[in-house]
Amino acid sequence: MRHALGFFAAFSLIVAALMLGISVFLPNLLPSSEDQGQFVFLIILLTLIASGVIGGSRANMGLALRNGLIWIGIFLLIVALYAFRDDFSIVGQKVMAELMPARAQNMVDESGTTSNGSAVAIRKAADGHFWAEGKVNNTHVRFMVDTGASAVALTLNDARRAGYKVKDLHFTVTVNTASGQVMAAPVNLKKLSIGSLTVRDVRALIIRDGLDTSLLGMSYLGRLSRFEASRNQLILRR
Repeated sequence: MRHALGFFAAFSLIVAALMLGISVFLPNLLPSSEDQGQFVFLIILLTLIASGVIGGSRANMGLALRNGLIWIGIFLLIVALYAFRDDFSIVGQKVMAELMPARAQNMVDESGTTSNGSAVAIRKAADGHFWAEGKVNNTHVRFMVDTGASAVALTLNDARRAGYKVKDLHFTVTVNTASGQVMAAPVNLKKLSIGSLTVRDVRALIIRDGLDTSLLGMSYLGRLSRFEASRNQLILRR
């Protein structure tokens, strides 16, 4: 028992020293009182667990010391993960952007601050086009971005999945496609979302034939405050 209390006291002193170091060298790590309370609770919990593990090994001083060092390492790892949580989030977004270029990612400025959903970035695909994963009336649709299209255009299959029935559509508009002139049905989409950017009541055309993929045209893009394309990415702003 005496050994366990001794180890607990020693570990507590180490934790206190680490907390003091954090407050001196990383004063912005815990900016709010809520963060501080959660972090202190975590430290107390780790201390109790570690003291139990070390105390249970009091018969073997070497094992107790090794266990103590392991728990100190775990503590430092948790501190590091917490301190760089925003950076890890940014790295994760960049990795996802490379693996899934059509998925809109929250824009990150040069200072590392995210746009909080007011701007998203889409990476250029290997085929040289910008593809955007979006939602039409809460249904997933993959678009090719086409600034030359005056309106959003949906393939018949995508329109069906979004809840439009062919018998209710009126194909009265003639449009030009790569396959020539085809007939389209004008509709208003309840909402169209690309990432966090949602636009409601979007004018669109449902193409009966001759369109291989849905197009993200100006009836959506023109409702945004701004969009800009660079060599590697397309940025959309609310």
